[in-house]
This record gives sequence, structure tokens and C-alpha cells, in this order.
Amino acid sequence: MPVIKCSNGKWRIGSGECKYETREKAVEVWQAILASGAYGALKVSIDYDDVLSTDKGKELAKRLISEGVTLYIISARRDNEGMLGVAKDLGIPESRVYATGSNSAKVQKIKDLGIARHYDNNQDVIDKVNEISKGVKFDG
Repeated sequence: MPVIKCSNGKWRIGSGECKYETREKAVEVWQAILASGAYGALKVSIDYDDVLSTDKGKELAKRLISEGVTLYIISARRDNEGMLGVAKDLGIPESRVYATGSNSAKVQKIKDLGIARHYDNNQDVIDKVNEISKGVKFDG
């Protein structure tokens, strides 16, 4: 469920009331709703190249999985073949591994899947994700 700017200048969550003064507050509330389990497990995604492909990224993924999040791999790669081995090692099903072909398609996939938080090393992607969800800069 995305965070949307209303015509009155306030923000809403999905089709909810336009009542949040800032996008950040609406995102914070949406993340709290997701974390509560009201909509199932928290959906988190992680970029592959220079993020999940690193030891630090793999440790992050293991920690997130141990915390009960539903973890996705969303990359701007053109195919997911090179990512599937790492996904399998981490216990991430192939159905949650996406090669989108571009950064703009990656951001759209994050939105379409209702991802609450996305880890990436590309600041441009983080900035775009922050318009719809929460982007976290990964410094491997």
C-alpha cells in the first residue's frame, strides 16, 4: 500500500484519509502497521550488485530473515540467473527474486510489491524509493 500525496497537501496511506502532515510521518505509520503484522510479514527488499553480493549484505539478509521479514531481491540486472544461487543459500524462493532491467523498473517493482523498506547502494534509487516507501543506503 503506497503513501500518496493528497490534493490538500497532506499525505495518506493507500485509500485512507488525507491526514498526515508529512510523507515521512505517513511512511512511519505505514511501516508500523506492517511491523505489527496486520498485513502479514514485513516486506523488505535488497539490491543484489554491491549489496547482497557482499559479505556484509549477506549478513544483513540473514539478520532480516531471522527477524521474520519476507525478503525480496530486486535488482536492475536484466536476468536473475546470477542471483539465484545466493537466494537459494539464504532460503529466498526464486519467486521473490526480480531482475527488472533498469533502476526505474526496480523502483516500480518495489512499489507494486508494497515493499516497506529497500536496501540499495545507489543514492538515486534510494531517493526515488523514499517517495513511496523507505529507502536505506547500503555502504558495503
